[in-house]
Amino acid sequence: MIKSFSNTSADIQEHSAILYLPTPPQPEWYSKKIAGVPFLLRNLFALQKFGIKKLVLWTEEPMDVGLNKFLEEMKAEKRLELSWSCERSLSSFSNESSFLVFCGSTLIDEFEPKTKIVRGNMNSLSFFPESLKQISQKKELYFLQSANSEQPYELQNEQDLKEAEDRLLKSGGLNNDSFMDRLVTRFISRQLTRKFLKTSFTPNQITFLSLFVGLVAALCFFVGGYQMGIAGAVLLLLSAWIDCTDGEVARLKFMVSEWGAKFDIIADNIVHCFVFFSIGMGLFYSTGKPVFKYLGMLAVLGSFCSFIFLSKSILGKKAEATKKSSPEPAKNDITDQLANRDFTYFLFVLALFGRLDVFIFLAAVGSNGFAIYLACRKSQINSA
Repeated sequence: MIKSFSNTSADIQEHSAILYLPTPPQPEWYSKKIAGVPFLLRNLFALQKFGIKKLVLWTEEPMDVGLNKFLEEMKAEKRLELSWSCERSLSSFSNESSFLVFCGSTLIDEFEPKTKIVRGNMNSLSFFPESLKQISQKKELYFLQSANSEQPYELQNEQDLKEAEDRLLKSGGLNNDSFMDRLVTRFISRQLTRKFLKTSFTPNQITFLSLFVGLVAALCFFVGGYQMGIAGAVLLLLSAWIDCTDGEVARLKFMVSEWGAKFDIIADNIVHCFVFFSIGMGLFYSTGKPVFKYLGMLAVLGSFCSFIFLSKSILGKKAEATKKSSPEPAKNDITDQLANRDFTYFLFVLALFGRLDVFIFLAAVGSNGFAIYLACRKSQINSA
């Protein structure tokens, strides 16, 4: 009888786990990288995020020198906090009444919505070797079960690794992504993410790159003129695409941090404020009309005030979305509007038609109207 076991239950922390490593198809198979992280290390990070504290690494054959060396190197990984032992018996876990059992030749993804932890018997585990079955005969066993098969798909060759990486890249978005993020931005950012994963760039360094490109875009707008307006709009789009990439890399490489989320949001709003001011100044220099200078300043004021009102909510929403607690798109609320990148596409279209004047007018009116609304809402909440 198979019984469901909650992936998010605190009870999972009370269970020890067995990570069974079948004989690899190639030397150094478990150290091959998937989305920038070695195969085995990625699975260990996933098990850690499940809440597992203790782990037995059980190899089908005695570990070779390469795997032993790789395991020793992983002990220096500060983000990996779960403890593991490599043995051919369960003597040190004799008091355990149950185990969570995982196959190390599958890609373990704690956010995979179609995978759950279930309870079953040893015969349910097709990948379980006979020797391990005999030792764990009297134990209660839990294992991963996919909606499409008994166990998640095993990776057996280079093509399987590539397909697994592609699946991870496609799942790199957030559940509160905007319409254009889902339609265009994530598709482009995934191509950039694939490149960044092959480098030593950290997510925060990528955020800084996005900030730099955004400020160069603002400089183009500041110079003014039709061609510089288009150049600025293109660079702003590039900045937005890179801005998506930093989060994707952080999630895929298990480098998500509270500081990184704050830096990302602050960098976004620095870019927005500089772009609004620069568009206004560029139009002022091009036309000689002071009204554009003031519209630029008003747009900056409205954007900054809105950020002050919503900064705490935005950070909270971003942290919650990063957890990807649901595979379904989240309903965007007013908190998401300030972090919305969709306006960059609208700005690009208006730049093509030479109508940045329309954009800066709408930005000035819209941002201040939004800020006034937030101020009134906060006043109502405080007086309630």
